Amino acid sequence: MGEAADRIVASADEGLARLLARTDAHPDADLTESYEGRRVADVLTHLHAWHQLLEGWLADDAAGRTPAYPADGYTWATLGDLNAALEAAHRHLSYDEARAATVASHARAAALVGSMDDAALASPEAFPWLGGDRLASVAHECLGGHYRWAQELLDRAGVPA
Repeated sequence: MGEAADRIVASADEGLARLLARTDAHPDADLTESYEGRRVADVLTHLHAWHQLLEGWLADDAAGRTPAYPADGYTWATLGDLNAALEAAHRHLSYDEARAATVASHARAAALVGSMDDAALASPEAFPWLGGDRLASVAHECLGGHYRWAQELLDRAGVPA
């Protein structure tokens, strides 16, 4: 694991631990106003779904296929529709199920990122399907950056830290 991978994974691990401590303390908090009627479990399943996207992109790339980025049938212009589809696909999960899925997919995604060398993570040319984005940035956004988003959402909802 390179230095950049170490930083991304360490930041993500720390961010997820802080987030889970908060959501575990308030699994039934009311997010109605700040997250369009969704539940705390939905925050976690959103994270889980984006971990799965990251895993899929890297698996497709490793198999020599061009990943559908951000997802098959979606563009960055239709990101809201993608997020709605991801939420609908996981809406049935309880808090405990959402938590377990998030922890497991975080571990898999972090291991994948951790196995990347710094040159691949840092080069905007390493993964042409990213359209010039660096994998380090994308991985951070799917992991630690997304955990910060979740914390901010909980802050807006008034969920105690």
